[in-house]
Amino acid sequence: MDMLTQRLLDIFDGHHRRATAIMTAQRALLVPGSAPDPAAQARHRWELLRVLVEFQIFKHRDIFDPIIKQGDPRMAPRARVLKAECAELGAEVRAFVAGWSDGSVDRDWDRFRTATLALIAKVERGLAGQRQALATMVAPPVRSPVANGPVANGPIR
Repeated sequence: MDMLTQRLLDIFDGHHRRATAIMTAQRALLVPGSAPDPAAQARHRWELLRVLVEFQIFKHRDIFDPIIKQGDPRMAPRARVLKAECAELGAEVRAFVAGWSDGSVDRDWDRFRTATLALIAKVERGLAGQRQALATMVAPPVRSPVANGPVANGPIR
């Protein structure tokens, strides 16, 4: 793997770690029987949104767009799909934050708790799927020792 590819994956992983740390802290406040803490939940919601927006900008600017415009033409359709899915998930998180910023967390704690845990799970699945896809998209093609041609994208495992 070349240095640029490794650097992109390292940056991706750093954003992922920051988002995961926020979601872990938020989940800890949502254990069954926990008392509502609207202020802490608001801080986590807005911090997660900020981190995910920065993450989205990085992915679109530094990964998806370059692959779509200059990368392997076989990867461009997948990059377009990932970009669209990323934008859709980002819009969902923004709508979630806006929807729960009306002071209703106290009044509807159980529904907030359920909705937050569902969103966290969806974000975690989305980021894990993106990471897996990106590892194969940005890695150089593996060459067959027999035919000396490309046989797969991604590192040999």
